[in-house]
Amino acid sequence: MFTRIFMTLVIMAVLQFAPAFAQNRNDNPVEAEFPDQYFPQNQPEVNYMKYFPSVWTTYSSNPGRNADFPLTKDVPEILRAGVKWEFAGAGALPLEGAPLNNSIITTAYGVGMPVGASVVAGIAYIGSDNGYTYALNALTGKLIWAHYGWNMNMSNPIVVDGRVFVSTGSAYFNYANTMLYVQGKRPTRGPGLNSLYALDARTGKKLWVYHFAGEAMPTAAYEDGYLYIGTGDGHVYKLNAATGKPKWISDIVSFVSMSSPVLGGNYLFVGGTHPNFFYALDKRTGKVVWRMTLPKLVATGMGDCTPAYSDGIVVQQATVQSGDPRMPVANVLLALDAASGRVVWKKEFSQGVIPPAMKTATPMIADGNVFEGSPVTGNYYALDLKNGRELWKVHLGAQIRAGAVLDKGILYVPYKSGDIAAIEASNGSLLANKHIGGAFGPSSPVVVGGTLYVSNIYGWLMAMPISEILPEEKIAAEPSMH
Repeated sequence: MFTRIFMTLVIMAVLQFAPAFAQNRNDNPVEAEFPDQYFPQNQPEVNYMKYFPSVWTTYSSNPGRNADFPLTKDVPEILRAGVKWEFAGAGALPLEGAPLNNSIITTAYGVGMPVGASVVAGIAYIGSDNGYTYALNALTGKLIWAHYGWNMNMSNPIVVDGRVFVSTGSAYFNYANTMLYVQGKRPTRGPGLNSLYALDARTGKKLWVYHFAGEAMPTAAYEDGYLYIGTGDGHVYKLNAATGKPKWISDIVSFVSMSSPVLGGNYLFVGGTHPNFFYALDKRTGKVVWRMTLPKLVATGMGDCTPAYSDGIVVQQATVQSGDPRMPVANVLLALDAASGRVVWKKEFSQGVIPPAMKTATPMIADGNVFEGSPVTGNYYALDLKNGRELWKVHLGAQIRAGAVLDKGILYVPYKSGDIAAIEASNGSLLANKHIGGAFGPSSPVVVGGTLYVSNIYGWLMAMPISEILPEEKIAAEPSMH
């Protein structure tokens, strides 16, 4: 009798504290090498979940791309003060170490968490180029589940209705498609398994998967039960979020690199490459309403930048040739009328050398202004959304590919040198510069209460109190919470 009771207690303990692999049991011996993991004991406490965002429907949470979530005064002290933890994905590098093969690109494509986290209901969801999607307790950083997607995951997970949607793909061309690209013909970008997965938000269990002919590196956009995404096969897809079945597939010819689409009014906006165009599609039918381009575009042109939308204006960055052999390129910021594609204003930033890999940054719109960095010069800008008037610029030095988050009048900007700048949004004053280590790519940060969440291309997701970034006198002068 005692033996039976003892064994029962042992089994219960194992079930409680061991990974719950059984929920994703698969007899495929290849998939068994990369098992999904589930640690139910690391779920967030229910009483904390309500203080976090409840959904995440687009890149950086909203069309303006400002992922800022202030809290009311009655929240628990831990959320107001901010939490601190670090999570290293599989293969992550030491933050103060050298990149793989001394190459930032190799590092980013091997182990990086390039795009940033989605923080919903007490859980931080993050994609990694090691193939995994991770779900972490947003207060403790402990792993809740991990799902392997069989390709790079450069998407900002979409979280809605108890499901997580993540897209996968690679930045490469196989030999045949490289030759097509060189010959000016239509290529398909992204060898390997290119997919959009629907996962259970609580357990990570796969609900459905849709496979594309080309890479699906961008983040999808969700609205009214449908997902929208552009891919490396030159198409834009509208999929039923419950089933994964296509509503329409639009052939735009241009392949989409890292341009995560944005919804605004009746339109879906996305950038494409080869040919280089920025597109507006009717979100109901998939028909191209308008498209526009610029002369002398560099490399992936319109297809790399994730646009932002606000007040009938869509903002997109591109990189153009300058004609100066010493400083051959410049970033250009465009503000377009959403309905017609008319250029409302165009701002060409300073010239510089050609940056490796991704050559654009993600614009962010807040409080009637556009905030944007330059990978070419390392300058960060504020411009008036309506007329493009430059309000200020600050030189950070290293390349800037990330968006920013604006919280209580202060911008937090991660950039390549492994630093996070704190900038006064009203005048561009550089308040602080916190060194984290590693390097930041296009990762847009998130602020929930007193915590900033940010990922980097060394394979880390970090949560830190904002008080660790700002000088003490600035914290004391901050206005009270809403």
